[in-house]
Amino acid sequence: MPFLDLSKFTKLKDVVFGCTGPDIRRTTMTLQTAESINLEKITIRSPRKPILESAYREWQDLDRLLLQFWTSRSIRPRIGYKDREEGRELRYLVPRMLPELTSRGIVDLVEYN
Repeated sequence: MPFLDLSKFTKLKDVVFGCTGPDIRRTTMTLQTAESINLEKITIRSPRKPILESAYREWQDLDRLLLQFWTSRSIRPRIGYKDREEGRELRYLVPRMLPELTSRGIVDLVEYN
C-alpha cells in the first residue's frame, strides 16, 4: 500500500486526509514521515463508510501518533465531517476511533464544505 513521504515538504503547514477504512493505515504511515517544523494543522475527514471492527486498531495507532504531534508540537488534530448528521454520528464514534485524544479533550470536530 503506497503512501506519501512528507519529509521533503519542509514548509508544510496544513494537511488534510480523506479517510475510508483501508486508508487509515496509509494516513498513519504518511504522517510518520512529516518533519516540517511549520506544520500547524492536521485534519482527517471522517470515513464515508462504517468502520469495521478490525479497523479500530488502525485508528488507535493513528490516535497514538496524533497524541505525539500534540505533545511535541501542540498540533490539535481535527476530524472533519460534511454535514450535521455525520457530525452527530461522529460524536459517538470518535471516542472509539481516537480514545486517547478524546479522553484528553484534544480533538476537534469541524464541518467542511
